[in-house]
Amino acid sequence: MRSSIAVILTASTLVLAGCYSPGALVQKGPVFSAPSSKTPKNYALCVFPQWQEHRPDATMSETEMGYRLVSGNDMNTNEILSISKTVSGSSVKFYQRAYLDFGSGKESALRSTKECL
Repeated sequence: MRSSIAVILTASTLVLAGCYSPGALVQKGPVFSAPSSKTPKNYALCVFPQWQEHRPDATMSETEMGYRLVSGNDMNTNEILSISKTVSGSSVKFYQRAYLDFGSGKESALRSTKECL
């Protein structure tokens, strides 16, 4: 009886939380976007250390057009920050999945994204 309740609770949690690959998260569209006068590199170097404080799984990679920060695990991508070069600096797009987060990581990712503009 207890094991069947645990299975039902686990399945319910997964359905509510949903699984997101980076591509699926980007398809949903950004939850925040803005221009920055900073270069993609300078902006990424401002945001990334702050993400790492609350999201030890955060990674940063250089792309053809700028930089990309990603946090998450093998099952889910939690946040993506896409930073693209523009004529006047950078274009910033922040993607975040809807999920239960009892820590400060979810809020801090968006806060640092905005603070570094």
